[in-house]
Amino acid sequence: MSVPAAQKPRPVRPGATIGIVAPSGPVPADQLEAGLKRLHAWGYRTALGGAVLDRRGYLAGTDDERAADFNRLWADPAVEAVICARGGYGAMRVLERIDWDLIRRHPKFFCGFSDITALHLAMAREAGLVTFHGPMVAAFGAAEEYNAAGLRRALQEPGPLGEIPWPDPGEEGTPRPLTVRPGVAEGRLAGGNLSLIVSLLGTRWEPDFTGCIVLLEDLDEAPYRVDRMLTQLLLAGKLQRAAGILFGDSPTCWHGPPGRPSLTLPEVLDDLMAPLGVPVLYGFPCGHGPHRATLPLGVQVRLDADHATLAVLESALSA
Repeated sequence: MSVPAAQKPRPVRPGATIGIVAPSGPVPADQLEAGLKRLHAWGYRTALGGAVLDRRGYLAGTDDERAADFNRLWADPAVEAVICARGGYGAMRVLERIDWDLIRRHPKFFCGFSDITALHLAMAREAGLVTFHGPMVAAFGAAEEYNAAGLRRALQEPGPLGEIPWPDPGEEGTPRPLTVRPGVAEGRLAGGNLSLIVSLLGTRWEPDFTGCIVLLEDLDEAPYRVDRMLTQLLLAGKLQRAAGILFGDSPTCWHGPPGRPSLTLPEVLDDLMAPLGVPVLYGFPCGHGPHRATLPLGVQVRLDADHATLAVLESALSA
């Protein structure tokens, strides 16, 4: 399958309507309300998918309901952006129900992370759409001000975002960078949640990371599981032609279960990623820690593993 030419969404100015979807897990009503209030305070209108507050076990409604919400809001000309309410699990189940021709014809700002990686990878493959790996409406997280500031800027900034700021070192939960392998590299930013990337291998939406700065992160995966997933990507030949590796802050993946022998996550990365011979940085504020930068997927970035910086070199929004 050939990859379409890159498409960029338009800036989303105050006064615009943002559609809220829940393509994965159930959404806590109080957290959703808090996120909506923040978007409204920025001057945005919001339109909620009908199944956003539904619950079917670990899913926010049926597959048909979640996909219908997505397609309806994307087709609505009054909706200029679509942001996910939260992750969880279930986005993979709607991929075959998404109207990809609609996405190709009407590129819009799209944001989410974690389980939403399935949609990021599919949109890149189906439509060449630049999407945003960032905080979600019901999951701004404990570092709400940092997370919200990055999302707001990404919605509105027509030029390159430049160097992505780190949170205040004195702030609780601020990640500490770890240079696994030094160096500087440039490439298109691609990737997301490690579990989802591996789960899409062998499907029409498996990624091609050739020449890319590959973003990886995960939640509640013991080091041996991260080891297994990274090894699978290596055995599938998916990382050998990457330009660099940016591993987001994943504090719940650092150690193994108490009382059981384990490597640490940095040891796993040193074993498996350092031999690639490209810059590798762990701990960037874009994972399942409290700090969640908004990063555009599909545009040129520069990773400096020596100084723990990521700079976005290309505008992610159209003029």
